[in-house]
Amino acid sequence: MDVLNYLKKYQPIPYQIFLNALSKDNLSHAYLLSGTNGTPLFEVAKFIAKSMIQGNNNYFDYDELIDYKVENQIYGDLIILDGRTSSIKIDQIRDIEDKFSKTAIESRGTKIYIINLIENMNLDSTNALLKFLEEPAEKTYAFLTTENEFSILPTIKSRTQIIHFSSINKEDLISESMGNGATLFDSFILSYFYNDPLKIYEFSTTKEYQNTIQAVYSLLDNIDNKNKMMVTFEKDYIKLFKSKESTRLFIDILIVLFKESLNYQVLSTSLLKSEVNYLNVISSHVKNVQEVILLLMNYRNEINYNINTTLLLFNLTNKVFEA
Repeated sequence: MDVLNYLKKYQPIPYQIFLNALSKDNLSHAYLLSGTNGTPLFEVAKFIAKSMIQGNNNYFDYDELIDYKVENQIYGDLIILDGRTSSIKIDQIRDIEDKFSKTAIESRGTKIYIINLIENMNLDSTNALLKFLEEPAEKTYAFLTTENEFSILPTIKSRTQIIHFSSINKEDLISESMGNGATLFDSFILSYFYNDPLKIYEFSTTKEYQNTIQAVYSLLDNIDNKNKMMVTFEKDYIKLFKSKESTRLFIDILIVLFKESLNYQVLSTSLLKSEVNYLNVISSHVKNVQEVILLLMNYRNEINYNINTTLLLFNLTNKVFEA
């Protein structure tokens, strides 16, 4: 992802804030990057970290070695915790405190930690982080990200400089995604998950996404024959969704399509002109689309607690598409 171009084009205020801070060597000890779902906050945090580590007068520049070390988390004075892949534990926060209380390993002397999606921290972890933010170590900088700022404790927010990232207008996002090479359908679907046209195109080409879309099509193509639907889904597709992330993507795409079907029944229009037949299929074969959307959301929430994703999906398809 071209983070610099993204900042210049879509996020001029965060761009200017970081440019001023880097050029004047006046960085805050802690930043909270806040944006809606799909905003590349994590990528921006790593980008600024790379620029700080490089430390030259170009400000937003770094060499391939720095890029490699940060992306592979082998730079000695950088710690990255990603709340998207797992909840953040108190031991991980204490590990940051312990390592950064000692002399810097790298010659640059700058210590940086990035915590992606701090809303995925339990209370003990949050309290430990709060204590560390209250007493920041010398030349230690934090980049925290959140897609749900309202869930963050006021005491955390008061000890960070909050930088808000704006959402790109959906129609512009779809149009620019198509300009990058994505189809209208993929641009529409992924505009719910990503706030970056290039990222939408890149993800639309992945095998994970294409397999997920094929699984959704398989369900809808066989919606009038539940036995065939379940046999086909179980035989050819359910094996694709072993991880929580892939299962969540599948459910999220169903939610988007069911919501659009509901909108289409009310407004008689949709950007998904080539997929109107699927929107009609949903509304004509599902008893109460609105209730099913809520049901899908409930199943999505269960992913965090249900280890057996195969059983969860089997129950979901049975319940959502019941005769």
